[in-house]
Order: sequence, then C-alpha cells, then structure tokens
Amino acid sequence: MESTFVTSADGTRIHAVVHGDGARDILVLGGLAEHAGRYTHVASAWAARGARVTVMEPRGHGNSGGARSHVLSWGDYVADVNAVASTLRPDWRMFAHSMGGLITLDSVRAGLAPARLALSNPLCGVKMKVPGWKAGLGRGLSKLWPTLALANDLDPAHLSRDPAVGQAYLADPNVYAKVTARWFTEMTAAQARVAAMPAPSMPVRFFLSDSDPITDAVAARAVAAKIGGSVQEYPGMLHELVNELGKEQVIADVGDWLLG
Repeated sequence: MESTFVTSADGTRIHAVVHGDGARDILVLGGLAEHAGRYTHVASAWAARGARVTVMEPRGHGNSGGARSHVLSWGDYVADVNAVASTLRPDWRMFAHSMGGLITLDSVRAGLAPARLALSNPLCGVKMKVPGWKAGLGRGLSKLWPTLALANDLDPAHLSRDPAVGQAYLADPNVYAKVTARWFTEMTAAQARVAAMPAPSMPVRFFLSDSDPITDAVAARAVAAKIGGSVQEYPGMLHELVNELGKEQVIADVGDWLLG
C-alpha cells in the first residue's frame, strides 16, 4: 500500500492510496465525506486478483486539499478524477460509489474514458428527504454565501444493516457531516446533466439496491436505461453495498465485472 499525491488542474493536491502491483489498473472513487481507508478491504480483494487499485480522495476529502464539503464548481471534482486517471495505464477500469458515481458519470459525459465502469448506488437522485427550508436556503445562498455549511442529514444507520458500519462511521474523525450551499446546487445541476447524457463508448454496469434510503434507485435505473448500462440488483441491501451484510459477494461480483 502506497500513499501518493497528484495535482489537479487548479493546483489542488489530490491524495490517493495504491494497493497491489498487478497488471490491470482499477480506479476507485467513494462517496460524500468518505476517505480511502473505507475502501481498503475492497482494494485488497481486487489486488489479490491481480489488479493495481488506486483509491482516490477528491478535493475536500481525506488527505486531499480543498475545503471540506465544498466546491464552487462540480467541474473541480471532474478535474480531480482526470488528474488521477492520467497516471493510470491504458485499459484501466473504474468503480465509483454514491457521490463518486455522479462525479464519474459527469466526467464520462465530459470525455473520461475508462475501459469499463462499475457504479454502486450512484447519486443520480436523492431518496432521503431534504427539508424544504434547507433546499430553498441552499439554492438562495448558493451565490450569496456559497460556503455556508449545513448538516447533510445522512443517517449512519442507513449505510448498512451491519450496525458496526454505522458505529464506525460516526466514530471516524476523517468523516464529516456537512455540505455547503454551492455544493448542493452544483450537485443538482450535475444530476440534470447526467440524466440527459448520451450513451458512452464503454460498457457500464449499475450495482443497485431498491432498499437504499439515501440514493434513488429509480433515478439510477432511468440513467442506466438511457445510456445502455446493465443493472445488477441486490434487494434488501442498504446504501453501501461493499459494506453490507453479504459484502463479500458484492465485491466479488464487481471484481468479476471489472476484471472480465
């Protein structure tokens, strides 16, 4: 396991952790407020199958530069992905979860070209209810006070049916619980772009659960249908498929898809 940094387009330092030294590169991008350490078990499993797995932390996450929970432009996240992807060898593949899935789909729409793409409950829509006053405040202050931070309302019990996952999330000092007004409006704009994106050149598979209380599986299925992506379902599982009860099967299934 090796820690490394790359420089994004605007000079922000982006941290990544590399696992293994196999012949095929896989890039991993997690969700909002996550960090590379939450994917060590996933990366180790795929490294054992002959991959070199790079787990990146976009700006504002983990040990990367940038303000927590904030971007002025969603394109900054896209630039971060491009910076890390530029260090990979040809025929690289990608796995992205939740917010990472939305970033990745927007990046693909803008020209990112992994050989294969796997998406875990991507943030194509929000299932959890955002209070109307908070959504209105976020939209109203996006330009006036873009850095205003509000609680993201994520319930750790919604991550997995394994209570240890939620407990570890709450106790993790590298996880944060806020987003800014500008982040909110940039996220919703990215969702609109992704909903209208054309079919990409690479095969895409969506790994979804209809029981996820955080992201909207209906919106994800609609995007999959529009872009010609295949769908693999895990009924009864919650948001973090790779941290769920039965995660070993999910990790194996995604690995089969990416390394196939």
